[in-house]
Amino acid sequence: MKLAGNLFEMQFEIKNYRKPFFHTIIGICAFAMLSVMGVYSYLGIYSRYIADDYCEAVRVTRSSPISAVVERYQAGDWRAANRYSNLLFVGFSELIGGNNMQITIVSMVIIWTVGLAWSAYELRKLLGINWTNSMDWFLGAALGVFSLLQAPNLFQIIYWRSSMMTHFAPLVFGTLLLAFWIRQARHSISQPLFWMTYPLIFVATFIIAGFSEPPITTMVTGLSLIMLAVWVWGAAPVKQRFLALLAWTFTGAILGLMALVFSPANVNLEKDVIPGVLDILRDSFLYSYIFIADSIRVFPIPSLVSALIPALLIWLYLQTTTLEFSRTQKRFLWMIVFFAPFLMWILIAAGFSPSVYGQGFPVERMRFLARTIMTVTIMLEGALFGILAQDFKLRSGRSYVQSFAVVLLLVLGLIYPLRAAVTVYENNYNEYRSRAALWDLRDAYIIRHADLGEKDLIIPAFSGVYKIKELDLNPDHWTNRCAAQYYGVDTIQAVSVPDDYILEYLSEQK
Repeated sequence: MKLAGNLFEMQFEIKNYRKPFFHTIIGICAFAMLSVMGVYSYLGIYSRYIADDYCEAVRVTRSSPISAVVERYQAGDWRAANRYSNLLFVGFSELIGGNNMQITIVSMVIIWTVGLAWSAYELRKLLGINWTNSMDWFLGAALGVFSLLQAPNLFQIIYWRSSMMTHFAPLVFGTLLLAFWIRQARHSISQPLFWMTYPLIFVATFIIAGFSEPPITTMVTGLSLIMLAVWVWGAAPVKQRFLALLAWTFTGAILGLMALVFSPANVNLEKDVIPGVLDILRDSFLYSYIFIADSIRVFPIPSLVSALIPALLIWLYLQTTTLEFSRTQKRFLWMIVFFAPFLMWILIAAGFSPSVYGQGFPVERMRFLARTIMTVTIMLEGALFGILAQDFKLRSGRSYVQSFAVVLLLVLGLIYPLRAAVTVYENNYNEYRSRAALWDLRDAYIIRHADLGEKDLIIPAFSGVYKIKELDLNPDHWTNRCAAQYYGVDTIQAVSVPDDYILEYLSEQK
């Protein structure tokens, strides 16, 4: 492409006398960021079934995962029946066997971390930037850390499998697809791609579209804008190859969106008032603006730190290179600085539009994609300001400025994430572990009495957690019916008992 080629076609040359020191700093900071992601992943071992998890486990274990998806989609009488990929991957999760939920959730956080680092690697290779892999891990993990630190309702997003498979999983697999897509785009610059690449990208996009509506409306909007940019500014023959990749991706996204929109679940949906297109656009952009403004107000320090880290990182890196940017290149960078927030606003509004149509302002778990988009934009802005600040040269006798920047980077890239890791662990570990231990006792109690032939069970009730419904006093409540089917009994009734009696109650007749 003309713009990318003009801006980044030269390789960065690193001055050898600063290279080892700089890379050591980045390696240390990358380890700190990965440690935070490790804490988020570790907490997944305390996830247990709750609410919809029982229903989905019953549905996918009564038949194959694919049969369960087809049956639910065709019937269209179950909540969110139009979504086909989330239930499919729940089925694959159940095939793992014992501890499948914990294994799945831990793995998803790890896979996302790898996908973010891989995307950073492929992007800088596409742009011709020559730095080490530790920078990729640092930037990728930092994006994950700052997104999760500011996540609305972290438990629902990651540690509740039903919700995770709907709102976090498409982001995980979408990140992997993005990395693969950039890799193919990079290879297409020098040679035509293998023909199987295109249908593979199509199928992957179609599957990602089936998790939920917000990711795919965001993807369709983003792809449309990218296709327009490539069409206007791309240069042959790379332009044709990029457009071919984009066309296959866009087709998979559009067909996936149509499968969601025109499913039996949506066709049979009865709404008292159907908002018009202009109303949806107005409210989507309004809610997007409210979300962005509220995020900055509630999380000023994480927002500032997530901008400063890439700014310092890029500025320090450029001090070790001989690269110079022309006036034209800098004007282009200033254009990105100016338009990136507007692009962020558009993409977040696109992701909010399904909620605007269905219910109004998006619920917490549906706002994580917006949170990630905002984090990407803030980090991009910081990196661009780091490039544009390259003119601030260090003269002889002023090396203290660079020393201060190094110290500040270590504080923000090392101490801040390690402190965040400790805070996340302390705030969640005891609660998650205690609840998991009680759930395990209750699970063993139910299985023990079911094996004795009892069909109508009375068990201690747990309080709901993070706005998620627990088992109810009413045995006919949908959560109780699903749990009863999961354990193979007729009814389950959850009654309130004193907290100090729960352990004694569940441990009897061991």
